[in-house]
Amino acid sequence: MVDDTPYAAAYDDAAAVLTVSGSVDELSGPTFRADLEKHSDGFSRDLTVDLSGVDFFPSLAVGVLAVAAKNARNAGHELDVVAVPGSIVARVLTISRLPYREQR
Repeated sequence: MVDDTPYAAAYDDAAAVLTVSGSVDELSGPTFRADLEKHSDGFSRDLTVDLSGVDFFPSLAVGVLAVAAKNARNAGHELDVVAVPGSIVARVLTISRLPYREQR
């Protein structure tokens, strides 16, 4: 049995950084999608998404992130994704060929 941490997100308006932690699963996927759209103002501005605290990132989460990145790109903006090297998120993003940068 996997004991995942509940989804949580915090937004730093000054830095335009959405920090996500916990599980991005079937229950929290719609909230993750809404947070990405809300904090990028409908993909009308750049947004950094820090996934360093995420401990579960299944295909649903990958799909939400891929669509958000596409929407941002189509609007002429960037979705800058950050992950911890070697983490589950980094491994999933690498396998999915979704761009991200490593947390410093």
